[in-house]
Formats: sequence, C-alpha cells, structure tokens
Amino acid sequence: MNNVPSVVVVSCSSTKPKSLIKLITKGNTTENPENKNLILQPWLIDTKYYTAEVQIVGLEKDYIRTEEFNKNVEALIIHMDSNKSSGLDDIIKWESLEKDCNLEVKLLVSNYCTEDTKVTKSKAAEWCLKRGFEFVELYPTINSHEQEEEIIKEKFGVDRIIEALHTHTWSNLVMKNKNRSRDCPIKLSNKTEQSSSNIGVNVDNFLTSDAADDFTELFSQLHMMKESLQSMPLSQRTQCAEQMVTAFWKAIGGEEEEILDL
Repeated sequence: MNNVPSVVVVSCSSTKPKSLIKLITKGNTTENPENKNLILQPWLIDTKYYTAEVQIVGLEKDYIRTEEFNKNVEALIIHMDSNKSSGLDDIIKWESLEKDCNLEVKLLVSNYCTEDTKVTKSKAAEWCLKRGFEFVELYPTINSHEQEEEIIKEKFGVDRIIEALHTHTWSNLVMKNKNRSRDCPIKLSNKTEQSSSNIGVNVDNFLTSDAADDFTELFSQLHMMKESLQSMPLSQRTQCAEQMVTAFWKAIGGEEEEILDL
C-alpha cells in the first residue's frame, strides 16, 4: 500500500464498501486481484483551497493490519443496517479500527433512518454522540419547506460524506495559491480534537479569538453550528447567522465596520 493518508470504508449491512466507494468517488472501483476482501482506490481531492492524494480502502473483512496501515488511516466510514435490531451492536466487529487508528473523521452511515426503523434516528444519534461519530443518511427524507427556510443550506447523503472528507485537514494536502493569502484564506493549524462539548458552539467565543487560527477552527465547526441553529426560533437563528458571518469575515482579516450595512 502507498504511504498516503487513507479513508477506510467498512460495512455491517448488505451494502458493500465497494458501493459506498463508487458513490464517493463518482466512478468505478479498482479490483484487487490479490485480495478480494480488500479494495484500494486512489482518490484525488481537489477543492477550491487545496489538493490531496488519498487512498480509499474498502474492507470486506478485518485483516492483520500493520502499524504503518493504522498510522495512515485518518477517516473511517461504517455502514449500518437500520432495519436490524442489532444494527448498532454489529458495529463492534470494527471496534479495533477505532482503537488502533488515530481517526480524525468518523462517520456512521445508513441508507435511511426514522423513528420507525429498528434502529431509530434518535438511537443512532445518541450512539454517535457517545462515540464521536457523525451520523449520515444516504437517502434521508427531506422537508422541502423547512429546507427553504434554512439560513445555512445543509448537504445530505453522499454529498455530506464528501463535504466531511473535504473539510478534514489531510496530512499531505497541498494548498493552492499559497502566496496569495487573500485568494486562499485557510491557514493550516494543528489538528484539534473534537468532542461532544463542541455541540452548541457559542459564536461569540470565536469573535474574540486569535484571527490567525479562527478560519480553520470556524470551518471545522460549521456543520455542528448548523445543527445548533436548527433548534432555535427564526429570529434567533437570523441573529446567530449574522454573528457567524461576522466571525468568518474577521477571521480572514476583514473589519466588522465593512459589513455593517450588508
């Protein structure tokens, strides 16, 4: 295996890792003639701000992993069957991946999850909160009316998986336009550990923090701030969204007075 950061994709359902990898890369997977239980798929992440060469590893079964393999794993995606009562319990078969790898991105995925499935959405969310995962439905039921009222448009399904992988600070990423800071405001910083205490972020805290690190921190917290805003009344969401815009503006070196009339 190449010495590049990797995303490990595993499954506790009838959905194979190969299917998830195809959705993420939007292409065909490369067959591994030496081991049919192991998929090695190169993936070039090319965003507005950086590029990174990543390897997506699909595991049908756990196998003897080397220390080098564990060191390279930065993201883990687990597919869970929400129609099985044992859906969450089945994940224990991949518990060693969590323990052995220094994971920065952990996603629990199901095709869909409601309050009528064997594993309810609330149970899946509770499990994720305890384990530091983010829960993603591939085919969620979306209320179009509520989506129109959203201040920050949230991505769903595989788009959210890709977004989560794009916002991670990959160990080998190469910044674009690195000599033109105004075009590329992201500043690399040390990776920070996220925990359940991150949920319900107070935007005011960011307004007074060191501007040199604000943008990276704000960007990594954006999805969780979005979840916090959803439970607020519309007037309060609008006020918090304005604070968030101000925080991002100041993080890239702008002055608050410059956007007062917007």
